Amino acid sequence: MAYARKGDRYVSQSTWFALSQSTLQLVTTVTLLSLTASLLAVSMGAPDDVAVIALAAVGAIGLGLALVRLFGFLEANGIPLLESESASTA
Repeated sequence: MAYARKGDRYVSQSTWFALSQSTLQLVTTVTLLSLTASLLAVSMGAPDDVAVIALAAVGAIGLGLALVRLFGFLEANGIPLLESESASTA
């Protein structure tokens, strides 16, 4: 399968930026949903469930922010094994 290289890149910078923005929107949504779920759990009289909700939210937020950093790196540098200077000269 042949890949079209546009500007010496397999994946354009705008694609990585769009992925980063979508991930940030998802992280924001997860944060708001976890806040709502924890407030609902407290109001229903189940404060022990708040810890479980908080741990799940922290894990999801951490994963989302790690993905945003990865997409930022790939936007700036490209895919290391495919788009590096040594790979393009070989």
